[in-house]
Amino acid sequence: SVLKIAVVDDLAQERNEIISLVTDYFSVRFQQFDITPEFCEYESGEEFIDGFMPAEFDLVLLDIYMAELTGIETAEKLLLLDKNIKIIFFTTSTEHILDGYGVHALSYILKPVTKHMKAFYKALDYFVELLNLDKCGITIKTGSGDMFVLNKNIVYIESSVRNLFFHFASEIVQASGKYSDYSKALREDHRFLECYRNLTVNMDYIVKPIENDFLLKTGEKIPISRRRKAEVIEQYTTYFINRRGF
Repeated sequence: SVLKIAVVDDLAQERNEIISLVTDYFSVRFQQFDITPEFCEYESGEEFIDGFMPAEFDLVLLDIYMAELTGIETAEKLLLLDKNIKIIFFTTSTEHILDGYGVHALSYILKPVTKHMKAFYKALDYFVELLNLDKCGITIKTGSGDMFVLNKNIVYIESSVRNLFFHFASEIVQASGKYSDYSKALREDHRFLECYRNLTVNMDYIVKPIENDFLLKTGEKIPISRRRKAEVIEQYTTYFINRRGF
């Protein structure tokens, strides 16, 4: 299969180096799976945005320090056009690291990349894992029949008394069946964490912990078990660090 990758950097030498490293990565790690990266090069954020089409690229490799439109500004515009776009940033400074996560970057790799290969390959590992996870789902029972949902679209599930709810970014679905069965199935996908009694959250939707709650990208706050707080925070922190490629 072909992976379409955009490389956006104002220096041709930097683009060539990144393309060479990514090509080596896929030839070494995925030759048995017949994955072939296909690259499109862009000298500026403006050039990339001008011709951008949603779902055109599987991955965007984006330099932060570019003339006029910066990498962060380019990413902000990309997210307005394609909220599912996957971005890995490259930079010579850690100054904008929080800005990078504000636009949901997969990772933040320091230049020269050849001196940070472990972090870069870890970020690419996470990207490939996401491609596979994008297809994972679960069947839930509802009043109108069985419903297959992708795990990546589930924000969290909760159960109270006799009611069981699946929370998505734009809707809430009431389901039947046992919370424990759904939670166990979801927690086989390492993105999911039971952070409170009868509440399991997709950690990709967590912005940060605030005291005894998690703040979610939806703007909601969900509770963290006080009894298990240290364990829950440790599990989330480990996931966050591994996901970012540090």
